[in-house]
Amino acid sequence: MIQDNPKETESQSFSFQGDGSNIIHGRKWLPTQQKIRAVLIINHGMAEHIDRYDSFAVFLASQGIAVYGEDHRGHGKTAGSKENLGYFADEKGWMKVIGDIRALYLLVIEEQKEVPVLMLGHSMGSFLTRHYLSLYGSEIHAAIISGTGDQPSIVLSLASLISNLEAALKGKRHRSQLMDKLSFGSNNKKFKTESSHGFEWLSRDAEKTRQYVEDPYCGFVCTCGFYSDLTTGLKIIGRQRCYDSTPNLLPLLFYSGKDDPVGNFGKGVERVASSYRKSGNQDVTVVLKDKMRHECLNELERDDCYKDIFSWIDSQLKS
Repeated sequence: MIQDNPKETESQSFSFQGDGSNIIHGRKWLPTQQKIRAVLIINHGMAEHIDRYDSFAVFLASQGIAVYGEDHRGHGKTAGSKENLGYFADEKGWMKVIGDIRALYLLVIEEQKEVPVLMLGHSMGSFLTRHYLSLYGSEIHAAIISGTGDQPSIVLSLASLISNLEAALKGKRHRSQLMDKLSFGSNNKKFKTESSHGFEWLSRDAEKTRQYVEDPYCGFVCTCGFYSDLTTGLKIIGRQRCYDSTPNLLPLLFYSGKDDPVGNFGKGVERVASSYRKSGNQDVTVVLKDKMRHECLNELERDDCYKDIFSWIDSQLKS
């Protein structure tokens, strides 16, 4: 196991103004024993928060890579209360989160001048990252797309219809058990056991999944408004325009588990990577890890994943 050395890194919480007047909670991990070589911005997934990336961030910081991340709207400390969990905004929530990521990027380049900035997005964060790269990818040195996937347009249209209808009938802040079941109901089918808590699909590490289940900022049921925003974003990143607008020279690493249902057990990941190649980007690398599920960074062999990703980042900084 990789041993964390607190003397080599410093972790700090901070806050900043996101899109509009919203205050966003952030966290950064900085090397203390060496010069910062680059910054990695992490965009976390749905129904989790940035503190779950602490061990990975500490490892990278010990290698000279500063890490910044924020709790997205409706998540973690940014939510402010349990009532706000799983809710982006009253209007244009998806684009407001993109705006928050932009604000974090601008903060990063102000604090860490003249070093390359990379981005990693996991799951929902991978969808946000893919959209962000189509808008501002020329400013990013390289990007890691973790736990991503795709959905047929007909499925997205149906999901959008259901979430919008439910929001109209019950309000945008209504917690949608229906959309939660439609979105995640089948994810655990392959991994279910007699004592299943429903989140075995995340990782084979029972301790990590237990921590997720017991974390009050994880695994919550999101609102109708959130699902409406999410389907809006998924429609955007599924269009050819999004692929074509992403710089062809931007190095991309797709990193997922072969047993990840979100990526359709690797098939969805390969389709997305292929779409980038067809749009003209030939610097696309796909790594599908045997036996690993949705959260490679929380898998039993996570040390290997840490090293894989650092090795790829290191190669991008040397090229």
